[in-house]
Amino acid sequence: MGCRTSPYLQEKLALLGTLTVYQQVPVLVKSLLGVVTNSSQTYRVCQTLGDALPAEALTMASPPLAQQLTQPQGVIYGMVDGSMLLTDAGWQEVKLGRVFAAPLHQVKGLPATQSAASEYVAHRGHYKGFMPDFERLLPAQSQARKVFITDGAEWISQWLSTSYPSATHILDYYHVVEKLAWAVKGLPTARNWLARQQEHLLTNESERVEQNITRLRHLSADERRKLVGYLRTNRHRMRYQDYREKGLMIGSGPIEAAHRTVLQVRMKRSGQRWVNAGCDRMIRLRVAYKSGKFDLVSGLLKTPQAKF
Repeated sequence: MGCRTSPYLQEKLALLGTLTVYQQVPVLVKSLLGVVTNSSQTYRVCQTLGDALPAEALTMASPPLAQQLTQPQGVIYGMVDGSMLLTDAGWQEVKLGRVFAAPLHQVKGLPATQSAASEYVAHRGHYKGFMPDFERLLPAQSQARKVFITDGAEWISQWLSTSYPSATHILDYYHVVEKLAWAVKGLPTARNWLARQQEHLLTNESERVEQNITRLRHLSADERRKLVGYLRTNRHRMRYQDYREKGLMIGSGPIEAAHRTVLQVRMKRSGQRWVNAGCDRMIRLRVAYKSGKFDLVSGLLKTPQAKF
């Protein structure tokens, strides 16, 4: 194999290096396998395999998700957001996407079934490099009903509206509430005011929220204008009563959680900093692991020409 480490051990080094810092891997390997290794071996294996992962296969839907994409009665959720990682070039944003099928019992009138596991795509850098990967994972022409829940970032809204015009587009309810809470922070009547606005939002009355914001005289005219403009621009994505009656989610909690479980738990530990190339390779390994596609890593070690 062009290396004094067996393919089996290389696979375990790659898996452990994807789960924890390289320095901890030798201790785990010694405990689990009784084999002496070092952190440099783990680093080299992870870097080589992360670089060799086939990009298209990594961003293609797995057979279970692909099957659900063909079901017109099914609902597929898509969520997108940015996560910050520290590199030698400073803090850089990693675009992260999560795709998963809703359990059918959440869809009114349909029988219960188990949902598919989530699958992910991630890309450090400009969002134009992220879009093709996400669209490969969740093809616009797939038959399942697609639901996107996002935080209102302009590039996300424009892209999804253009690429998935027939999908249901929802503005994350909790981001809206957070903005409203900021608007009355420190006021003695803040809690009651916010509760009333939440009632309006959940009954498709976002216009009343806009009117109430114009009455907040402690805000500057510019602050009121921006907040009202945000709500007005997103009216068509704030029909929360309709969404809930259809059994749909209205919050983007799954992508918020994915920041931690896919990226930060391994790549944002105290004192960590990444070079760009090493960052990209670990991102690919983390995506493979969390998407249930780590067999792609194993497959690289099974080919006759493998020399990792």
